[in-house]
Amino acid sequence: MMKSNEKTFSTGEFAKLLEVNKDTLLYYDKIELFKPAGTFDNGYRYYMFDQFDQFVAIHSLRAVDLPIKELKKYFSSPNVEDLQQLAIQQHEKVAKEIQKLQDIQQFLERTVVLTKEIEQVVLGEVLIKSLPAEPVVYSEEKIDWSKSMEEMYAQSTPFSKKLGVKSTAAYGVVYPKEEFLTSVYFKELESDAFSYMFCHTKDTSAVMKPAGEYAIIYHKGSYEEIIKTYEVLLNFLKHTQFELDGDIHEEYLLHSIATKEEKNYITKISVKVKSQENFDELP
Repeated sequence: MMKSNEKTFSTGEFAKLLEVNKDTLLYYDKIELFKPAGTFDNGYRYYMFDQFDQFVAIHSLRAVDLPIKELKKYFSSPNVEDLQQLAIQQHEKVAKEIQKLQDIQQFLERTVVLTKEIEQVVLGEVLIKSLPAEPVVYSEEKIDWSKSMEEMYAQSTPFSKKLGVKSTAAYGVVYPKEEFLTSVYFKELESDAFSYMFCHTKDTSAVMKPAGEYAIIYHKGSYEEIIKTYEVLLNFLKHTQFELDGDIHEEYLLHSIATKEEKNYITKISVKVKSQENFDELP
């Protein structure tokens, strides 16, 4: 029985208190999941403040798709033991959903960064930029360029799946410095040097790509023509005070999700550099 001094809430007032749509309360009442505290003589429903916690619990569990049948079963006879088990199960489920959303958020953040970078791309020119350290994940297996495209795709799939949607906006290939320098790059790098996939991401397996001065150049067009861009980069380094001081990273800037035509693809090549000693004495 309602005490004479207890405050009651109409359906609209209680919905406003809970910050939900009035129709939600009416629907929950219809399916007998959450009913009003009572009905006035005029037929209008009313709710009590002590129903607040129960509604929040029900609504939260519905938000994670807990079946109505299970909700009804629990709230028909609530107890501490079942509540604890229910909370543990749903907490694990929510944690997984949060991780998925965080991955999507990271993908979107990276996409914003890359689209802004693309807008400012200067083609055919080597830029020297001071970059901060950033987390990078490298594939465990090297890329075997002698394989067919289907075989290479199968080889790279586990790496892509591991990183999920995050990799779509932040992936590429890295050539280790020493292997790059000793390979016959201008003939056919893919068959002479080994390389790994990499991804800019905050994954737990990430390592820090070092901060420092980086030489950066952008290639626009098909990958078959990227050799010309490498020639520009290496020629620049040959005639300046800079030399390679790290691995060479090729990053594919939103290729297929930003344009349908390969001629509009943009690949970012970057490598950590340092000033050469006695540069003035070089021939």
